[in-house]
Amino acid sequence: MEAYRSETREVVEQFLRRRIGFPECISALDAALARFVPKLTKEELPSLRVLMLANNQRVMEEMERRGSVMNAWCGTRRRS
Repeated sequence: MEAYRSETREVVEQFLRRRIGFPECISALDAALARFVPKLTKEELPSLRVLMLANNQRVMEEMERRGSVMNAWCGTRRRS
């Protein structure tokens, strides 16, 4: 579980630093999940779900923030 946590943390951080885009981020998170699931035990399911939801929340908040910034910028540009 720690390997998955570490890998997905790095993916999300790369996304937040704009080193990778949204599609690459989602793809990398999915790939990490696919590598981890075959090794999963029933006991790890709740922890995995919590971690997946936390990663999703961080990525979606950033996408929302980027959308707000872009909308504000575009709105300013249209009025000029």
